[in-house]
Amino acid sequence: MAAQAEPSLLVDYAPVMLWQAGPDRARSFFNQPWLDFTGRPLEAELGFGWMEGMHPEDRARCEQVCQQGFASRAPFTLDFRLRRNDGEWRWLLETARPLCQDGQFTGFLGSCVDITDMRQAMEERRRALAERELLLAELHHRVKNNAQATTSFLGLQASRATSPEVAAALRGAATRVMLATLVQDRMFRIAENATIDLGAELLATAQAAVDVVGRPGIVIEAEMEPGLLLPVSQATPLALIVNELVVNAARHAFADRPAGTIRLALRRPAPGLGELMVADDGVGLPEAQRRNTPQGCLGLHLVPRLARQAHASLRLDVDGGTKATLRFACG
Repeated sequence: MAAQAEPSLLVDYAPVMLWQAGPDRARSFFNQPWLDFTGRPLEAELGFGWMEGMHPEDRARCEQVCQQGFASRAPFTLDFRLRRNDGEWRWLLETARPLCQDGQFTGFLGSCVDITDMRQAMEERRRALAERELLLAELHHRVKNNAQATTSFLGLQASRATSPEVAAALRGAATRVMLATLVQDRMFRIAENATIDLGAELLATAQAAVDVVGRPGIVIEAEMEPGLLLPVSQATPLALIVNELVVNAARHAFADRPAGTIRLALRRPAPGLGELMVADDGVGLPEAQRRNTPQGCLGLHLVPRLARQAHASLRLDVDGGTKATLRFACG
């Protein structure tokens, strides 16, 4: 059996700085890594001498935490700057636990590790994220302004067009740009690494599309399974798909009557799988457009591309109306 090292040898070879204090908070022991860090003799560190090396800005805060810990005899953690033997201020993370012997409180045992590099890395990351957010906000602002300018230009051209077909196409394009901008604007306000309640977002998108198209007789019926969360990067193309499908239905599916119904359903058919369905009870698609990649309608031409962005499969069915079904991976 291998011989065990002496306790005093173990604490001096421990990869952390250790200290011990009595009930009066005066330090009675420091291990060798602590002394090597400060470059001061043990006699200078004992009692409250070690605090001479603490950064003046951290002393009041540390004193308060230590006093509360000793008074309540509860573990505590704090961070502070301590001067290293070369004069550099280094951030330490200290963890302290109460000591008891024969049921009597005898003080605290603490350990410290140097976290300066970690703090610097976190600060650099925070600064980089802040710069990135600023750039994204500026980019979003410019894209939004450009989209608004494009919408205004298309509307102006539509008012000047002599052909009713051209005017309708220009107004349709202006509406699509505006609605897509609304979707992107809502998504931009959500943190990139956050998830979004897909059902609520898709319902809001569908209602906005119907309102903008201006068909008051159209009703949206929704069956949205709650709690289906997706990251923004995946939810955005799905919202744009709903936008396109609802706009198409509102404009073309009910050309023979003033009213109609658009059904919106979201569910989990299996673990890890989401299914989105958008259907209408309108006239259906012309024969030339009954494909999964239709060419005759701009909105339906965009949907397969958006489905690929969302990593979703797409199926279009025409039977007493038009139904689009998308399946995608979800958590």
